[in-house]
Amino acid sequence: MLRLKANKTSLYNLVATYKPLPGMRRVDFQKANGRPDYWLEWTTDDGHTKAFLSSSLGCPILTITTHDAAGGQLYHEAHRLSVEGLRERGMVEEVTTAMERRRQAHGRA
Repeated sequence: MLRLKANKTSLYNLVATYKPLPGMRRVDFQKANGRPDYWLEWTTDDGHTKAFLSSSLGCPILTITTHDAAGGQLYHEAHRLSVEGLRERGMVEEVTTAMERRRQAHGRA
């Protein structure tokens, strides 16, 4: 099974291919608890922007949304990403679930 993985630098570099970013020190990085979901947040002249990396039904997606100071949405875009492209960036890892490990231990495929 494959799972997304990211750190601040890898996500920053990915988002920078779609949107101009301020310096890395002016961008906040967070990871969702218990899930392989990641986001960057930063302040722009227009307001506040969040780039969110997740997967849905096995398809990695990067969404970028900008809100104005009052909270209204100014801008939204979604990018479907290829697993192979993320693998080349080192943003995908192979994981083995407990069920898969038990099957392997008992000689079942």
